[in-house]
Amino acid sequence: MDALQLPFAFRISELLPIARLLRASYQRDRADFVDLLPEDYKPKFLADYDAAVGAVEQATRSSVAVARRQTITARIDALLEALPQLLNRLEARVRRAEGLTVSAKKFGIEAARRDRNNDEHEGLADSLNTLLQNIETDKTALLAKGQTQAEIDQLQELYDDLVADSTAQGSSLSDQRLLTADNVQLFRALYAPMKQLLDDGKSLYKTADKTKLKDYTLRNVRQQVRKEQGGGAGPDAQPG
Repeated sequence: MDALQLPFAFRISELLPIARLLRASYQRDRADFVDLLPEDYKPKFLADYDAAVGAVEQATRSSVAVARRQTITARIDALLEALPQLLNRLEARVRRAEGLTVSAKKFGIEAARRDRNNDEHEGLADSLNTLLQNIETDKTALLAKGQTQAEIDQLQELYDDLVADSTAQGSSLSDQRLLTADNVQLFRALYAPMKQLLDDGKSLYKTADKTKLKDYTLRNVRQQVRKEQGGGAGPDAQPG
């Protein structure tokens, strides 16, 4: 089987809701399953099932980290747009301020401008760090020439977001790997006992109880999940 091939045809977002519905049905009908296959439905079955559900829950939470990074990136784009004017205004004040401990040439403005223009986010974080340190050292002289705390805060916010984005990017790359080959292994591990319940539920209730049979018919369970999720019929989230 291909590393990215899933054993089911429904959306990945439906896997956990379907698993939970099957679990509830199994809990209700456990005595029937134990009577049918006592070795297969010992208490360990449910413990293993819950562990598989927990592993998938933990893995799919990674999408939250991706969304958080998108928010950080949007803020960075807005701050980068404003950066040239912030640097120009700071440059004028550095040029006229008296008693600076760092020369205008070494203040860090040109390095920040260069890194911003070259789209070097990691380098820009370093240059902004230097720039902010110099601003803090000579803050009194700069404030006297019109530099505002709001402008300093904007530079600080950009630096903080660039650092956060760098950290989130590293973790999101791991998340992407998890959401491919590694995650598919977790999906398979959960779907195996789900398929077992579906198959054995049919064996139990196909002729004995048509109502309970619906609870172990994938099409019916999936329809219930989609109804609870708002009836959306968007594209499947599975690879391929």
